[in-house]
Amino acid sequence: MKTSRILVTGLAMAAAAFMLPGQVQAKYPEKPITFIVPFGAGSSFGALARKLGQRWEKELGVPIVVKNLPGSGGRRGGIQVYRSKPDGYTIGWTHFVPFLSDIHLRNKKPSIDIKRVPIIYQISQGTFYMFVGKKTPYRSLADLKKPGRAIKFSSTGIGAITWVQASALGGTIGFPVSFVLGYKKLGDAALAVAKGDAEAGVGGIVHFRPVKDDLRPLIFFGNKRSKKFPNVPSAGELGYKALTNLGAPRVITAPPGTPESKLKVIRAAAIRAVNDKSFVDWAEKTGFFMDSRGPKGTWEGLEAKAEIFKKLKATIDKARKK
Repeated sequence: MKTSRILVTGLAMAAAAFMLPGQVQAKYPEKPITFIVPFGAGSSFGALARKLGQRWEKELGVPIVVKNLPGSGGRRGGIQVYRSKPDGYTIGWTHFVPFLSDIHLRNKKPSIDIKRVPIIYQISQGTFYMFVGKKTPYRSLADLKKPGRAIKFSSTGIGAITWVQASALGGTIGFPVSFVLGYKKLGDAALAVAKGDAEAGVGGIVHFRPVKDDLRPLIFFGNKRSKKFPNVPSAGELGYKALTNLGAPRVITAPPGTPESKLKVIRAAAIRAVNDKSFVDWAEKTGFFMDSRGPKGTWEGLEAKAEIFKKLKATIDKARKK
């Protein structure tokens, strides 16, 4: 009888040991997940995070806590994600553009090793406009060359997407640029142009919609014209192919070392979202350009962007010389 009890106990312990990993995995997530946004409250990244969070709270059964960490042109939030505990309970948007700028445009070592960043999923691609204040005399790209001085752009920071696209445009068209820096989100940068604190800016409809009546878009950084502003020429139609590949991918990431099993849970939730018509309709109506990709497709896009940055370095340097 005693031997029997020992045998049964041993088998039970073995079964428990065998099942434990599966049971732990099946419980994920079991507490709130923090979703880091690298820009201030009210940003486009924040709007997407909150919309996804609302869905995921219902699907995953835990709170999704959106945390804004603006600073350094979007770098600060990405650095925080990178340095967080890799337990599946911290995710966020890594804004890759400023890190690529550091490497390929500024010859500067970035604060994180972007090759180690685990990609969960890319939701969309930010395809932007370059616009000026309506009170400025600029009505075409050619007009930007007339002052014979630097055109003053608003930007979230050196190396940020606004900095890159404004510099690339200036170098391509042939006008120098300068910057008013430090805005916490692109909406604030657009407001600065509307108020006259800067002459020009870069951003999407989602950023400048509240002040659109005070702005004049001069170019859309896409291959074709946008249906939202059909009278605004596109970079593609004007022959500026390189300028069409400078958009900001909105990519959900996790800290290096996060178990793949947990990444898959969030990735599956992201895929369900981009395949949901109501979510896509909301995103497009809000002004987002959907460009959903898994890890492989995301890395391919980032590598292509890095090559464009390399080719544009001399052009960008030229625009920033006064």
